[in-house]
Amino acid sequence: MVRIIADAATATVHPRFRIVIMPWPMQIPVWNVNSAGDLRASCTIKGYPMLDSIFGANPDIKRIQSRCARALFSAGITANVATILAALAGIASGVAFALAHEAWAIVALGVSAALDALDGTIARECAAPSALGGVLDLSADRVVEACVIVGIAWRDPALYFPALVLVGTWYVNITIFLAVGAALERPGAKLIEYPPGILERTEAIIFFIVLGLVEATPLLRPIGPILCYAMAALEIVTGAQRLQFGLRMLRPD
Repeated sequence: MVRIIADAATATVHPRFRIVIMPWPMQIPVWNVNSAGDLRASCTIKGYPMLDSIFGANPDIKRIQSRCARALFSAGITANVATILAALAGIASGVAFALAHEAWAIVALGVSAALDALDGTIARECAAPSALGGVLDLSADRVVEACVIVGIAWRDPALYFPALVLVGTWYVNITIFLAVGAALERPGAKLIEYPPGILERTEAIIFFIVLGLVEATPLLRPIGPILCYAMAALEIVTGAQRLQFGLRMLRPD
């Protein structure tokens, strides 16, 4: 992973290391999404450090992550198998939320998030990142997100429309993410390149847990739609950030 501190006067792309230096008062990383889901480093927008950035920069967490990844690989769990298991755990979490088993749902979601954080480490340190792993990881993440939000909203009709609005912002955000990443893609080892936004994977997992607990508490349930709308607003900001980054990078000189 590469930390990019943008303070140059002109945009430059290093042809070997693929470092993008932007004339913008931000820190813009380029992430590797080959069997991604690893705790990504360098996800800091000036003044707004994301949790992925904090975790990814912590040497103790990275050391634990590496040991866990190697232990899983020694047990026969490859990066792609870890991704599939993460997807299955996420689906189980959605089902558990729908059945009002919130404790089991949160445990399953935690397992899913942990495996999602380890599959990239397994690929990098024990095998080799691959385009197949990247496609599988991106697809699995979307499956988990869809199942969990449907499971949480399943028993509360008041959450149907707010959840639909939130899913709509995800749809737009992932489209921008993929479009910008594909447009900026250059020959190299990475499946796709893209900038971070104000929301990343860890924030989404925390949102699911908080929303699930709120929905499980009758007194707090009216807050659920507000949380969905707030998350949707942050998703819009994230999409706008990524789109602005893409427009700046793709603008003819």
